[in-house]
Amino acid sequence: MRILFTTRGSAGHVLPLAPFAHAALRAGHEVLVAAQRQHAGNVERAGLPFAPFGEPPPEQWMPLLGQFRQMDLDAANAAMIGEYFARMDTAAALPGLRAIVEDLRPDVIVRECWEFGSTLVAELHGIPIVRVALGLASLEELTIDLAAPALDDARADLGLPADPAGDRLRETPYFSAIPEPLEDPAVTAPRLTQRFRHGAPADPPPLPDWWHGNDDPFVYVTFGSVSAGTHLPYFPALYRAAIDALAPLPVRVLLTIGDQRDLGELGPLPPNVHVEKWVPQDAVAPHAAAIVGHGGHGTTLGALAHGIPQVVVPLFSGDQWVNAAAVARAGAGVALDAERATRPVLAVPGLDAMAALGAAVRRVLSEPSHRRDAERIAAAMRALPPTDAAVDALAAISSAARRAPAGTRARP
Repeated sequence: MRILFTTRGSAGHVLPLAPFAHAALRAGHEVLVAAQRQHAGNVERAGLPFAPFGEPPPEQWMPLLGQFRQMDLDAANAAMIGEYFARMDTAAALPGLRAIVEDLRPDVIVRECWEFGSTLVAELHGIPIVRVALGLASLEELTIDLAAPALDDARADLGLPADPAGDRLRETPYFSAIPEPLEDPAVTAPRLTQRFRHGAPADPPPLPDWWHGNDDPFVYVTFGSVSAGTHLPYFPALYRAAIDALAPLPVRVLLTIGDQRDLGELGPLPPNVHVEKWVPQDAVAPHAAAIVGHGGHGTTLGALAHGIPQVVVPLFSGDQWVNAAAVARAGAGVALDAERATRPVLAVPGLDAMAALGAAVRRVLSEPSHRRDAERIAAAMRALPPTDAAVDALAAISSAARRAPAGTRARP
């Protein structure tokens, strides 16, 4: 098979796709990952072949970012998904995506759920398409509702049938690494859901002795790959607040900040706090007694895969708040999400939220139920079929599309 994977390309969007792409490569299939040109490094670091498509120019999206600062979470989430991802990104991506598809002629396309141009190109060429979850089923349902109007405008421009409610998006197969016990029981999973685990956690290397013989419980702190970016307000204030909240505890702290900023901006560090720009999460997470994160998809699932309880401080994206609530609902940690209705979407968490961080970490360290529930979720993840099984599912989807009567497929 020739399989095209499509993604916006930022690290948190590439990582959920990467295990499926590597599984297809292991099975001997031809794989190509298409993403925004600016994110080539993220795809290449994942060890995957890359093809670029366009992204909106800064003069188009920067004013939208300025507007976000005045919005609450729900309004900003609607604008981000509906206007930025579904409208701006899609318009910029379509020319490149169409050229990639016409050259590769894939048997199936696999997209992450916040990349939408491929849904239109797949329909134009009659190619089956599969979506990979970036979060819970509740987030996917909200995403379709928010994206459908912009995509319907694009469909009209391309001469495709109208789909104002996003029903064509809903009727595509849906691959997820979220185990059922983590899902919101009030939300029905997409009809064509298949769940897979992203490999078994390997034995990690020893943790470096950054703390010179200190053997207190280890707490790993990460706010994801983009939170320290210069276009966001969180660095160094949020990172320094986390240091100051955790340093008084009898713990060893590792904080990662990403590649864009200088460690010196954080000021003097307490002896029990060590800072790195980046570490492989799977190399350090298994050693942790607790993980402090922002509710990103990779951080949240990575911690749960190792059975590690979390304290979640959601920041700027709606999925982070959904994931924080899911962790707390499952008993696998504490969500510091009391500001959901009051904090502007790009504001730094308030003094009360950061003051509560130390107590929340003490709680997950001292109450065994959090570790037990995190391990329960980890066991549910291990019970899922491996990602390699998804390759057979993709082959079946491609084969079924080839056998379908011509009148039931999208027009070529």
